[in-house]
Amino acid sequence: MHTAPFEPSARPVLLMLPAMGVAAGFYTPFVHTLEQACAATVVMLELPGQGTSSLRAASGDDFGYREIVETFIPEAAQRAIAQYPGRPLILVGHSLGGQLALLATAELKHVVHGLVLIAAGTAHWRAWPKASRWRAALSVHAIRFVASVLPWYPGERLGFGGNQPRRFMRDWSFNACRGGYRLEGSARSPAALARALADVRLPVLALSLRDDPIAPPGALADLLAKVPNADVTRDTFDGVTSDAPWRRHFSWARKPAGVDERVAKWLARVAPSAHGSVLSAHFPEHYRSRPSRPDELAVGACSTNG
Repeated sequence: MHTAPFEPSARPVLLMLPAMGVAAGFYTPFVHTLEQACAATVVMLELPGQGTSSLRAASGDDFGYREIVETFIPEAAQRAIAQYPGRPLILVGHSLGGQLALLATAELKHVVHGLVLIAAGTAHWRAWPKASRWRAALSVHAIRFVASVLPWYPGERLGFGGNQPRRFMRDWSFNACRGGYRLEGSARSPAALARALADVRLPVLALSLRDDPIAPPGALADLLAKVPNADVTRDTFDGVTSDAPWRRHFSWARKPAGVDERVAKWLARVAPSAHGSVLSAHFPEHYRSRPSRPDELAVGACSTNG
């Protein structure tokens, strides 16, 4: 597929996905600093079942990775294309949001111009350091068990991942237990998804939080191994060092010093030569006019800043 360059002076549009169980509004301080540092428009997406989303796992709403990767993110990209034509489009994801954004590049590699991963990595327990691998395995299997026996996963009560439907947690458990990715209900098999990701050649900025207990270096390496042909730039930031390690995985978004500058520096380097299309062209045909089912339509809420 031929892709046309965007105007070098065009302000980038950043579509950002939150971490698992985190509302979009939590990232407001980071969104403001990122817009200023990058001279960009940031569109903060609300994941289904969280924050202002109308979906709720406790009410019986059912969804998984498939809706997010194959419908939610592509439709958000399509809206950005319509609203901001001719501007480079960058996906940004924190933690699980980074995983989902990376999975979406399998289909959107000719639409987006780059990917930013912040404190992201796979959930696979084998990616943890040897000293804590057994603890990671116990946690993964405990979460998987709870999610399989209850009508929905009560993450808000358990302190991990927010409230999620069982199918979402089955997708999470597949990755956490096996290391690969499966979009339950998708026409694309795990093997086909892996092949599509291997063909992704986008610029990727991978920002690691130093001493992150949720996304350790091995988890990020495992995630980046899914896109072996991407042009990866890696960097590390300290986060809020006065916070406890678990809290630091999230608190950087409230006090984002250093993260926004790193993204801006990377954008200045890759944007002039980023490979992708002008936002008004080359969107995959099967996303242009595909009608959403009512349940998918509800997933597509987002808030725009800037």
